[in-house]
Amino acid sequence: MKKIFLALFPLSLFLLFCAFTPTSSSGDEVFPETPPGSLTFIGDAGSPNLFTMNRWKFSRVENVDQPTEIGITAVFDMVSISCDWKELETNLHKKRDYFNSSRFATASLNVDGASLQEDGSYLAQAILELKGVRKEIPISFTLDTDEEGVPSVAAEAVIMRREWRFTGNGPKDEVPVTVSAQLIEFAE
Repeated sequence: MKKIFLALFPLSLFLLFCAFTPTSSSGDEVFPETPPGSLTFIGDAGSPNLFTMNRWKFSRVENVDQPTEIGITAVFDMVSISCDWKELETNLHKKRDYFNSSRFATASLNVDGASLQEDGSYLAQAILELKGVRKEIPISFTLDTDEEGVPSVAAEAVIMRREWRFTGNGPKDEVPVTVSAQLIEFAE
């Protein structure tokens, strides 16, 4: 019996290590020192808390001059999220019912095409991958070009937090997200 235990002990340690190893690491992605713009969202648990994504990038930007054919991939460093309420900020990264960024260090968003709306904005059905869950979300956006010819985007979306394994009864389910950024592809 002792021999069986000693033979299985290394295997048990290996399986335990695999079970608690993060599925992604912020070391897998390289982010620019300064993100291409601002990305914020509001978490409301009795009062609104502003959260900021401090490291993110566009890894693909295509067909900006043809918005109905636009292609964008954005990658987010979930470890870089900050908010003014520091206790909540700590919980964001550790707890499973929040972002669990120690396990899910990155998230991504893919846009492939959009439709022109009556008000002149565009609507895309984007794919958001967050906490290992992939779901489609509608994103409304407008495009502009600055004096140097650099395209920019202003976008809004609403994330339904329970669809991405966020639990707890305190915060509101709807999380509004806003983005204002230059559409510059980051080359590693």
